[in-house]
Amino acid sequence: MNTTWPLSVWQRFMVNGERRRPGRATDPWFTVNAVLLVEGALDLRILAAAADDLVARHDLLRARVDLDTGTQVVEDSLPASVELLDGWSGAAEELLHHPVPVATGSSPLVLRVVRRSSHEHLLAAHLHHLFGDPVTLWRILRDLGDLYAARCGAPSPPPPTGQYGEYAAHEAAVAGAYEAEAGRWWRDALADVALATASATARDAPFAVRRPVLSGDDLARLEAWARARRSTLFAGLLAVLTERMAAHVVAGTGDHLLFNTLFERRDGPRWRTMAGPCLAPSYVAVPLTATADPHAVALALSAAVRYSRYPTWTLDRVTRGSVNFATFVPFVELIPQLRPDTIPFGPASAVVAAAAGERDSGETSFLGLRFRRDTDGSLVAHVRGDGVGWTGQAVRTVLDGMPAGVRAVAGVRSAG
Repeated sequence: MNTTWPLSVWQRFMVNGERRRPGRATDPWFTVNAVLLVEGALDLRILAAAADDLVARHDLLRARVDLDTGTQVVEDSLPASVELLDGWSGAAEELLHHPVPVATGSSPLVLRVVRRSSHEHLLAAHLHHLFGDPVTLWRILRDLGDLYAARCGAPSPPPPTGQYGEYAAHEAAVAGAYEAEAGRWWRDALADVALATASATARDAPFAVRRPVLSGDDLARLEAWARARRSTLFAGLLAVLTERMAAHVVAGTGDHLLFNTLFERRDGPRWRTMAGPCLAPSYVAVPLTATADPHAVALALSAAVRYSRYPTWTLDRVTRGSVNFATFVPFVELIPQLRPDTIPFGPASAVVAAAAGERDSGETSFLGLRFRRDTDGSLVAHVRGDGVGWTGQAVRTVLDGMPAGVRAVAGVRSAG
């Protein structure tokens, strides 16, 4: 028999968005993706068998979301989806994106293999975002390598510490226990905050930007400055970003900027090695003069994490309409650098050739700012916007000013 579990907080958030904007959560291009370069002898028959072992190992990879009942349903068994692309000669980056249907009878994970030679392959993995995040993607790719090695005679890897449906049930219990307390906290945290906003008349074309914003030295300065003030890198980044964005809000509309963000919630040993997106959407209101007290931003983030399992998509009711969550609330995220150096596949070894989230479709209804530390220590931004309120020109100006903002708070004199 199939097994039914509640939806996780992340899945509930996405399903709520699906009802407001049909096709968003179930879009087959809404994926996290990686391409591995595998060097050494790789037996594709063993790889296919290991992929079946992987799907059997993690309930998550046999699950689907039932929009009618608001549950996730785990199939008893499903075959892995492994496609061999013989004769393909493109670059690794060209393999990055591929649609993953989230329908009955198919796994939310798709694997594609390119055989360049007997000792060189490209392995592309595509995981639908309803069931995955970067933490999950790297976990299952490591597991795939271990299961391949076990098929080659190595010891079998230990079983998962938990299954995602169990995690979703845990979340539901925690959220139910503190729902009233969390509602009071969110009301107090947001109802009386005067929020600044961008101009509704400021408009240009939708845009997507992927570029470095801070050098390794500037990022190290930002981190040191934040830590010296009992803060965190994310809080320090939010403080500098907010002060740069303050120049583009409507004067007199408020003294805080409201951001939407995501928190990783693997709060317990059982979930720390489990495959599945342990994500909780949340909000944080940041003062326009946040660099004066980055520790206060860190405290606000800490409290928002604590209460992030509250259904934040209902906060318009909690605050009785005093906060317009549908208008000009940017999304911001600092993505941790979790890429593995190597992933063994028995006698072969794989390195990450490329990785990315969902493809840029040109369709968005808000400003999204995602930052990550690159392998050289610099900070890279991936920004998308619809050009309404937060225009492309304004956002590029904000990003251009980030190095000067960091150096100003760190007390570094400009050259000349």
